[in-house]
Amino acid sequence: MSDILVTDRAYISIPDACVDDLTPPTFAGLDTLDVESRGQIRATWLAGTDISNPVRYEIYIQASTNVGLFNTANIVAITPNLQYDIFTMPDGSFLVNGTTYHVGVRAIDALSNRDANLVSDSVISTGILTSIDVYNVNGAFAISASNQFQGTLWCLKNSGLATSSNATMGTASYQVYDKAGNPVVGMTQSGISADSNGQYKITAISNSLSESLEHYMVKIDITVDGAIRSGYVALIQKAPEYNIEGVMSIDSASDLQGSFWITENEKIKTSGLGTASYTIYDAAGNAVVGMTESGISADGNGLFKITPVASALNQELSLYSVKVTINADGINRSDFLPIQGKIPSYECKAVFSINASNQLEATLWGTADGIIRSGASLGTASYTIYDVDGVAVVGLTESGIVADGNGRFQITPVSAILLTDLTHFTATINIEIDGVVRQSIKGFTLLGT
Repeated sequence: MSDILVTDRAYISIPDACVDDLTPPTFAGLDTLDVESRGQIRATWLAGTDISNPVRYEIYIQASTNVGLFNTANIVAITPNLQYDIFTMPDGSFLVNGTTYHVGVRAIDALSNRDANLVSDSVISTGILTSIDVYNVNGAFAISASNQFQGTLWCLKNSGLATSSNATMGTASYQVYDKAGNPVVGMTQSGISADSNGQYKITAISNSLSESLEHYMVKIDITVDGAIRSGYVALIQKAPEYNIEGVMSIDSASDLQGSFWITENEKIKTSGLGTASYTIYDAAGNAVVGMTESGISADGNGLFKITPVASALNQELSLYSVKVTINADGINRSDFLPIQGKIPSYECKAVFSINASNQLEATLWGTADGIIRSGASLGTASYTIYDVDGVAVVGLTESGIVADGNGRFQITPVSAILLTDLTHFTATINIEIDGVVRQSIKGFTLLGT
């Protein structure tokens, strides 16, 4: 230690004042850099050496870049220790979450000789914990029209949404549990990353939840600010409500016509549709033969139109029911529909005459609601003449009569000798119309040509 004269016999002591030391300390610079539990950045280094002790250390910090880091304006502290916890910037402001900070350390000796190392490192700050943060994990889940399980997870930090601007966002996971507390196989995902809004959107998967949704819970784990934050969310959203609707009727040609559709939450579905089928059942619950169809495809409006088929329904239509099955969103859904309209009123008619050769001739035809039937709706016809006692007259009968193109059945002329008192004879007429034999009984008045 040496003394130097200042004035009037006043002296001050300086370390090695007479030593000519212009050499900076020997120093390796920053050694480690990391983020600690309260968000502070901890820098450590190995000791520097110099002949002019003590050696102290300047800590430099700068956001975003290391260019110009070792400007003395970036010195946040000078310490004789071999580590330092950085909470603030040189201007006193706290470190900001999500910001990348560059840090370097230089050694300075007792004569203010400063080393010139350029060693630096950087870390991303989690922000400074100035109070106890409160975290709340939440989520929302839904089942889509295509029966996909979808969801979004998020975490609140101090009542605000945790995002990359105010928290360090890790990954998230979820697991669905049933009412017995058992994890539902396949209803889980991990490693979900947050978007820029702090939302974690799960990968949509096929819904396998068979019970009412309120019987399930979802455990959510989200890593925020370096720790796992957990919470449970109840599934309370109702599954979509499907309803089958339609119209089935019999037209003037006695053909069954119909179309049906399915609604999801009161809207007609036009997507997610498979094929449809229908079967008609009678009052006893038996399937009506021939009144069924499967593999029906929907048009662009979501309508399933059946192939028209000749009606085999011979009872009051209100006694029948139609079971309709539609595959919607991968599941067969069924319901019963009524048949609208009424069974046509059928009648067999005839004109009889006796020709000049005393032969009985006749023309038969059938009507539905007063309109003559012809073509494929007709089968064959028959007739039989009965006397006053209700006994069939021998020889005055014929079956297997085929209609002409106009729907008229011409009988084979037959001797009328046995017809005496015409008022005492009747004719029973049978005509197959729309697959069912219809019958009428006609009386005779005066016959002739």
